[in-house]
Amino acid sequence: MELSNGSSFLLKKASTVHLKPEGEICNRLNLGTRVVLMQQKGEWGKINWRSGKKKGWIRLTPHG
Repeated sequence: MELSNGSSFLLKKASTVHLKPEGEICNRLNLGTRVVLMQQKGEWGKINWRSGKKKGWIRLTPHG
């Protein structure tokens, strides 16, 4: 599955959410949380969850 801006997906593993790429950890998301990809910057993706109420950056890992 190719990720594009505005696409929603379920997390396949628990992830830490950062305020900015390589920045401070501000939250943790459990496996199966539905998130929406808003922007990509290298291996990082800006996401939101809970209907856009929460936002942050996660490291996007290749499938496999």
